Amino acid sequence: MAESKLSHIVVLGAGFGGLTFCEHFRHPSARVTLVDRTNHHLFQPLLYQVASAGLSAPEVAQPIRSILSDRPDVTVLMAQVTGCDLAKRQVFLDHEILSYDYLVLALGGCTSYFGHPEWEQFAPGLKTLDDALRIRSRVLLAFERAETASDPSEQEELMAVRREWNWRAHLPSWRAPCSSAISVGLTLGAPASS
Repeated sequence: MAESKLSHIVVLGAGFGGLTFCEHFRHPSARVTLVDRTNHHLFQPLLYQVASAGLSAPEVAQPIRSILSDRPDVTVLMAQVTGCDLAKRQVFLDHEILSYDYLVLALGGCTSYFGHPEWEQFAPGLKTLDDALRIRSRVLLAFERAETASDPSEQEELMAVRREWNWRAHLPSWRAPCSSAISVGLTLGAPASS
């Protein structure tokens, strides 16, 4: 069967949902294009281990093409999705337009501060390798500065991991706390602000 006759399925996102779809969907009259802004699948549940220097980045990320290497009917594109036109069945990428017959949206999520963007400075997100490496760098650099600090109070301050404020007090009374959705604000190696 000629490739132009194959149904084209575009999958946006190579997280658990998009990757699982690509691994298990098989149809002789279909071809799949997987689009993700990175070229790796990230095991997010272990990002905290990267942030705390327990694991290295390659231990929680694997190349998407490697995972799908046994699937010649799946094309992997590293691109940013900039929009889509559902009526025309087109997805706009940063450098091209993909036409599709079927669209699978598996884009994942982002860190939410529940309408309080000012909370971000106290609770950095932990959704990407960049986030984990940024936190890791802050922690390790604070420890390095503490190692050479001559003043014991400065050394103690650099080694401190504190909760800056009670985040539960800022929740509306009708919203039950959800520990998986709200990060407790920590300041690592920096003095508390007033």
